[in-house]
Amino acid sequence: MNATYRIVAPLAGASLLATLVAALSFWAFSQVETSNATRTHIYDLVLRAHALLSEIKDAETGQRGYSLTGDKAFLEPYLAVREGVGANLEQMRQRTLDDAAGAHLDALVPLVSAKMEEMSRVIELRRNLKMTAVLAAAGGSGDGRRLMDSIRAETAAYIQIENDLLRRVDVEFQSRMRRLFAFIIAASLLAFLFALAFAYLIHRDTKHRLGALLHAETQRLLGVHEDTNRQLEQTNVILHISEQKLAVTLDSIGEAVIATDAGGRVMLLNPLAERLTGWTRVAAVGRPVGDIFHIVDATTRLPAADPVKETLAHNTGTSLTNHTILIARDGGECHIADNCAPIRDREDAVVGAVLVFRDVTERNRMDRALQEKNAEYENARSRAEKASLAKSDFLSSMSHELRTPLSAILGFAQLMECGTPQPTLAQKRSIDQILKAGWYLLELINEILDLALIESGKVSLSMEPLSLEGVLRECEAMIEPQAKSRDISVAFPRFAVRHFIQADRIRVKQVLINLLSNALKYNRAGGTVTVDVVTSTAGRIRICVNDTGEGLSAEKLAQLFQPFNRLGKEAGGEEGTGIGLVVCKRLIELMGGEIGVESAVGKGSMFWIDVNLTAEPRLAASPEESTAVARAPVHADAQLRTLLYVEDNPANLMLVEDIVARRPDIRLVSAADGISGVEMARTRLPDVVLMDVNLPGISGLQALQILAANPATAHIPVVALSANAMPRDIEKGLTAGFFRYLTKPIMVDELLATLDVALEYAQTEAARANSRKKAGMPAASEVSAA
Repeated sequence: MNATYRIVAPLAGASLLATLVAALSFWAFSQVETSNATRTHIYDLVLRAHALLSEIKDAETGQRGYSLTGDKAFLEPYLAVREGVGANLEQMRQRTLDDAAGAHLDALVPLVSAKMEEMSRVIELRRNLKMTAVLAAAGGSGDGRRLMDSIRAETAAYIQIENDLLRRVDVEFQSRMRRLFAFIIAASLLAFLFALAFAYLIHRDTKHRLGALLHAETQRLLGVHEDTNRQLEQTNVILHISEQKLAVTLDSIGEAVIATDAGGRVMLLNPLAERLTGWTRVAAVGRPVGDIFHIVDATTRLPAADPVKETLAHNTGTSLTNHTILIARDGGECHIADNCAPIRDREDAVVGAVLVFRDVTERNRMDRALQEKNAEYENARSRAEKASLAKSDFLSSMSHELRTPLSAILGFAQLMECGTPQPTLAQKRSIDQILKAGWYLLELINEILDLALIESGKVSLSMEPLSLEGVLRECEAMIEPQAKSRDISVAFPRFAVRHFIQADRIRVKQVLINLLSNALKYNRAGGTVTVDVVTSTAGRIRICVNDTGEGLSAEKLAQLFQPFNRLGKEAGGEEGTGIGLVVCKRLIELMGGEIGVESAVGKGSMFWIDVNLTAEPRLAASPEESTAVARAPVHADAQLRTLLYVEDNPANLMLVEDIVARRPDIRLVSAADGISGVEMARTRLPDVVLMDVNLPGISGLQALQILAANPATAHIPVVALSANAMPRDIEKGLTAGFFRYLTKPIMVDELLATLDVALEYAQTEAARANSRKKAGMPAASEVSAA
C-alpha cells in the first residue's frame, strides 16, 4: 500500500501541475493573439492617418495648380479626396480606441470640412475668372494656410498618440511572447523531470522487490518450504504492481507511445496513442504497426517512411521529425513529431521498438500565423520604402521646377541691382524686395528638401576633425552683416586653447547659422547675442547661443522642435518656415550630438548644442585660411575667350547673356539642346562649356560623356548649371565628370568666380598641349583615347 502510494501520489500531483501549466500556456497564447491583433489595428490607423494627410496635401496642390493654370487635370486629386474624405474620417473615428486620439480626430473633422470648402471656393473663383482673389488665395496665407497648419498639427498629434500606443503594445506583446515561451519550456521540463522521477521510483521499487525475492529463494534453499507458496504469491503481487505502475506511467506522460516486437507487431499503446490513431489497445495488439501508425508527407501527401521499420532494419533510432501527418482510423488528421528507438535485451539484441510521437498541429498553426504576420509587416515596410522613394522623386522634381523660374527672377534682379546706370531709390527698394522674397523662397525650398532627406535616412555626412575656432569665425563673418542691419551686437569667444570637433563642416555651420539667425530675428532692438563655449561632459564640448529676446514659456518650449510650428509667430513680421530647428535637431543627432534650450519669459533664451571632441589632425587647416576664389580684374585688351552655353530655357539663356556681357574677355555662343551643343563644341572648340543637365534630345550627362570620349573636346572643362539641386544630383554630376556643379538660382558672383577658375584651367591645359606638341609627344586627350 505504501509503495503504491509513493507512485500514485506523485502521479496525481504531476497531472495536476501539468494541467495548471497547460492552462497558463493557453492563457498566455490568448494574450499574445490579443496583443498581435491590437498591433495590427493601431498600425493600420497610423497608415490611414498618413494617407489622409497626404491626400489632403495632394488635393491642395491640385487646387493651386488649377487656380494658377486653369488646367482641369490638376483637379483630379481634389475630386478624389472630396468624395471619400468624410467616410475615411468616420471609419478612423469608429476604429480609434484611444480617447485622446479620438479627440484629435473629432477636432480634425470640422477642419477638413472647412479646408474642402475653402478649396471649393477658390476653384469656383477660378472658374469665374476672378484672378485677383485666386492669386491672393494661392499665396499660401490666410484661412487656407491656417486650416492646413491645424490639420497637420491635429494629424501629427493623432499619429503621435497612436505611435506611443503602438510602442506600448509592442512592449506588452514581447513580454507576453516571453511569458508564453517560458510556460512552454517549463511544461516540457516538468514533463521530462516527472518522467525521470517516475522511472527512478519504478527502478527503486523493483530493486527492493527483487531483493525480497532473492531473500525468499535463499530461505527456500535452506529448507523453508512452508514459505514458498507465500513468496510466490508475493512475487505475483509485485509483478502485478509493477505492470500497474508501468501502465500508470505510460498513461500519464504527455507523449503517445506504441511498443512493438522484433517483427514490428504492436505489443502495447498508451491512451494518448489510442486517441491519436483511433485504435483501441485490444484491437491494435498483434497487428503490424503500419496498420495502426499510418503517416504521409505533409507537403506531397505521399506515404512517409515507417520509423519502426527503419529502426528495426538498421538497429538504430530515428531522429525527431515534424513534417508528417498522422491519418487516424476514422480519417482524422494531425501534424505530428515522432521519434523511434530500438528495445534491446541483456545480450544487446534488438527485440522490438518503441515509437514516441506527439500532436504538433497547434504549434505549426502558431508558427504559420507568426510567419504571416511577419510577411504583413515586411509588405508594409516595403510599401513605406516605395512611398519614401516616390516622395523623394517628387521633391526632386518640385525642386527643379521651382528653381528654374526662380533662377531667372533672382538672376535678373541681381543684374538690375548692380547695373549701369544705378537704379533709382524707388527701383532699389523694389529690387531689394524681389531679392529678399526670392532668397527666402530658395531658403524655404532648401529647408524642406533637407528635412525630407533626413526623414528618409538619405542624408550623407562627411565627418572630419574641424577647428572649432575656425568654424565659429566663419559663422561670425557670415552673421555680422545681418546683425549690423538689425542694430544687434554679437560677441564670439576667443580661445586660449584650440579645440577640434568631429563633425560635418557644412552641416555644423548650417546649424550654428540657423541658431544665430533666430537669435537675431527674435531679439529686441539694440539687444545682444553672445556665443559661449564650455566643456559639457567627457569627450564633448557645448556651444551656447544666448539672446536678449522675449523668451519662451514652458508651453512653447514643449512645442519647439515640431515641424512647421512657429509658436504663434506666423502673424509677425519675421519670415520663417518652422522647420529650421527640426532640421538642426536631426542633423546634430546624426552627427552624434545633442541640442537643447533654456529660456525664461522676459529674460531671453539660450540654445545649445553638444558636439564630440576629437584629436587635432596632423594637417589641420588654419582658421585664417580663406576658401574664397580671388578674381583678378579684367582688362579691356584681355584675350577673348569663348564660352558655350547649352540651355533650352530662353529666360536662363538671356540671364547668362546679360551676365557675360559684363565680361569683355568672354564671347558667348549658345545651343538649345544636347545634340546641337555637342556639335557646336566639336566645331567651335570653346574654352569652357556651361551646360544644363535636363535638355531635350539627350541629357547634359550624355552630352558630357560624348565630349569626354572625343579627343578633340575631352580637355574642355564642362561646368554644370542645373536646377537639379538634390545632393544625390550634385554627387552624380561630379562623379560623371563635370568640372564644377552649380545650382539654380544663379548667384552672379559664384558663376563669374567659377568661370574664372575654369578659364584658368583651360588656359593651363592648352599650354601643356602646346608643350607636348613642340616636344613631339601626343596630346593628353589622344593618350586617354588610346
